[in-house]
Amino acid sequence: MTDALIRAAQRPSKHIDDSSITWRPFSGYDGLYFWVLGVNEIRQQVDLYFRLAPGARCPSHRHVGPTDTLVVEGEHRTWARHDGEWQLDEVRPAGFFGANEGDHLHSEEGGSEGAILLLSMLAVDGVIWETFDEDQKLVDTALLADFKRVLERQPTAPL
Repeated sequence: MTDALIRAAQRPSKHIDDSSITWRPFSGYDGLYFWVLGVNEIRQQVDLYFRLAPGARCPSHRHVGPTDTLVVEGEHRTWARHDGEWQLDEVRPAGFFGANEGDHLHSEEGGSEGAILLLSMLAVDGVIWETFDEDQKLVDTALLADFKRVLERQPTAPL
């Protein structure tokens, strides 16, 4: 297909519709929500939608294993520590795909209209991520088993 034909092609009439999702809030963090899509214990993998309200920023955390990120809609901003200070690292538009191999410390926030991300995360020894306080002390650990329990209790959503 030529570039002209690709540009002229109509977009599908159906776009992501999250109206049937009962977004689950991340306890203690305003404006951060998730919906577990799947947990694969054999692969040690969790797939989820992560929703950030406009300007909502999550605490610093470290994805322990490899993680793939697709910005489904909105704008996703990532922050990294440089010389002990948090600095804006990337501004990711809808359609952005990124991957890291794990051991990735960062923070992230929703852009001016918020964001919905698709995260595909692999656990290391059952650990998906670790959360840190402002002094970079470990305060919480998210386990594969935690997401499995959430998925088992989560209502189904026809997407």
